Amino acid sequence: MEVIPSGGAHGAEIKGVDLRQPLDDATFDAVLDAFHTHSVVVFRNQDITEEDHIRLSARIGEIDNDVYSHFAHPNHGEIVIISNILDDDGNPIGISDAGKFWHTDLAYTNTPSRASLLYSFEVPVTDDGNVLGDTLFSNTAAAYEALPDDIKEQIEGKSIINRHAYAYFKSGQGEQFKKSADALDDVEHPLVIKHPFTGRKILFCNEAMTVCINDMAENESNQLLGFLVEWVKKADFVYRHKWQAGDLLMWDNFPTQHFVEHNFKLPLRRRMQRITVRGTVPEAA
Repeated sequence: MEVIPSGGAHGAEIKGVDLRQPLDDATFDAVLDAFHTHSVVVFRNQDITEEDHIRLSARIGEIDNDVYSHFAHPNHGEIVIISNILDDDGNPIGISDAGKFWHTDLAYTNTPSRASLLYSFEVPVTDDGNVLGDTLFSNTAAAYEALPDDIKEQIEGKSIINRHAYAYFKSGQGEQFKKSADALDDVEHPLVIKHPFTGRKILFCNEAMTVCINDMAENESNQLLGFLVEWVKKADFVYRHKWQAGDLLMWDNFPTQHFVEHNFKLPLRRRMQRITVRGTVPEAA
């Protein structure tokens, strides 16, 4: 097994691992170490089944029940389909708008995901070979560490309110998320959390879900929140993943946010499947 860092803020490729086979303990421990070190890791050129995907995910932790059950794999409820493809009746076969805003998976629940594992079957490629639909990942631990001292002081001890698909509804794009949103209440989380394994401090607000910073006037909250959600997008903190069919991408949801470039549409097809691994209640740093 070989780990090749991306050379950016985080991210790495893991080579020499065939995910069709159960990982021995030494290899799994090395994968987990790379995962905690680099936050985003990719296994290229995989040809896995749904059972392989589930096996690796369950090795990391308890598989979460995703709120998008209406887009679940027909034979494996743990797996959610992410796709812009339509069925014969013109209905989407998966979540087509996933990742339009920067977010951390399931941060609108009490226990946001520890890990997400996304496997690509089809990626949108133009006639001249240009791959579209990149996923960008922000290192929100590095983003916190780089904050000006006065901002760190201002956000210390603060908490936030997160709401499912908040930015989608605010921008008039929430119809696809109405069913899942209706079943969920707002949640409160610390604005700065501590990573449960590395101990690093992490900026935990995001533009997709965070409604406000508690105990602040509305205009003050909006101004500070606006600054923070833009801060994490700085190029110094971001790894850009260019997809290939057969990628299994695994990311740590505690110290990252991600965003998908929706610069493609049918007939260019995108088809992926995701499993999320349950995390813990975020602890204030």
